[in-house]
Amino acid sequence: MTLAAFFSNFLRFVLLLLAQVFVLNQIAWGWGGRAYLFVFGYPLFVALLPLRTPRPLVIGLSFLLGLSIDFFSETLGLHAGALTATAYARPLILRSLRPRDGYNIKARPSIADLGTGWMAQYLTLLLLVHLLVFFLLQTFSILFAGEIAIKTALSLPASLLTTGIFVLLFSSKT
Repeated sequence: MTLAAFFSNFLRFVLLLLAQVFVLNQIAWGWGGRAYLFVFGYPLFVALLPLRTPRPLVIGLSFLLGLSIDFFSETLGLHAGALTATAYARPLILRSLRPRDGYNIKARPSIADLGTGWMAQYLTLLLLVHLLVFFLLQTFSILFAGEIAIKTALSLPASLLTTGIFVLLFSSKT
């Protein structure tokens, strides 16, 4: 990883942490005294790491980002657990979406390198894993499968829209 790539990823880490803690965590919509729609933008950090980033590094950085969000949100490991599981699932998702000719050795998970359709599928699958694990850890019981499904179904489009906007903001012009 070059020094420029390191600083770019570090800046993304910090910006997504701040955006999640100070803006996105304040968004929770629902009815009947219960919140069902939440917005998550920080899984984008895992999504935009270079394709050749070693898996242990991705998992470690994900745990660190999740733990940082937990620290500010007082959620006792929910974000760390969900983002670590997402990082663990990332290679499986990348393998399932691999182009016919494979990934270019210098390819990044970006619209410029892999296209809009690929990026939409990639973010959808990554966020789906993240949301399911997060809400399962939050309830800590499969008995609330209906509530987990509702929260996931409502939070996925909002999180996809947010991450799509962030992708456009973070995409480089070069």
